[in-house]
Amino acid sequence: MASVASEDALTKASTEGAQDFVDAYYTALQNSRPTISTYYVPKTTAPDGTTTPDIIWNGNTYEDGLEFQKMYEDSMPTFVHFDVQAIDCQILNPQYSKETTTPGGMGVKPERNISFLVMTAGHMRLEDRSEGPLFEFSETFLLVPNLEKGGKGVMGARRGWLIQTQSFRYVVVHDPVLTAGQTAMDIA
Repeated sequence: MASVASEDALTKASTEGAQDFVDAYYTALQNSRPTISTYYVPKTTAPDGTTTPDIIWNGNTYEDGLEFQKMYEDSMPTFVHFDVQAIDCQILNPQYSKETTTPGGMGVKPERNISFLVMTAGHMRLEDRSEGPLFEFSETFLLVPNLEKGGKGVMGARRGWLIQTQSFRYVVVHDPVLTAGQTAMDIA
């Protein structure tokens, strides 16, 4: 049976994992679009018919990392810059897998055998570095350990955490003058 790490070790692993993931993922969205699909768990279907990963991008759903990557490569402007201003994380499962070794025979460290929620918020600039449209965004990820990671060389370079669930949304700032159900045209 796999052991569970101390609370301090879990907190450190999730905090460092969240920061490392956010730095790498948003850099990939900006500058390395062909790698986007590598941030997601492989597509699987559970006996009840639910599938993972569960990807929602501003109200649109995508079946897997490859489909999301294709949309991003084909539909997003050439210039995209993310300014992540807030990161928060919360451990969801302190013992994600009951297995103590990876498929490659490597041991799974207890502090790496967790799933955790990562929430980000910030600004996203499109089309032009200084004058392009600026949007606020909020994003939530459920990250799980990549049990295939391990070893040296190419195996060791694999991502430590993979996206199982993702929800991205542009933040819409509402005019405080408007009352519930009212539009700007109603008061003009």
